[in-house]
Amino acid sequence: MEPYPNFIAIQWFSFAEQKFYQRLIAIPEHWKERMKELAPQKTQLYGTVYRPRNFLTFGLAPGGEIVVWMMGQVGNEVELARFQANELDRDPEIYSVNTQNYLEENGEFLEQHGIPKSGW
Repeated sequence: MEPYPNFIAIQWFSFAEQKFYQRLIAIPEHWKERMKELAPQKTQLYGTVYRPRNFLTFGLAPGGEIVVWMMGQVGNEVELARFQANELDRDPEIYSVNTQNYLEENGEFLEQHGIPKSGW
């Protein structure tokens, strides 16, 4: 995590919603200190070892929700924050081919269950 970021800018297109989102996130210095704390990591060779969490992971959910975790490996993640992104006024047609592919793979689920907006 060197150099440690001051800001992260995220912009994405939600294929399920056909919307664009963006958010500029100021990264607090105390997150860096929390990431230095030792956390358990499982290895095949040494079993459980303790190392700092060295990844910030950003989850992008329907409705423009952003969830931030720190982690060293899957299973030792800790949620740090949630943010609401801003919706952008852009033409979704620029992703028409990608959207078609997405709907071929996921359209049946969306028709059956709608767009899940909770549980993130």
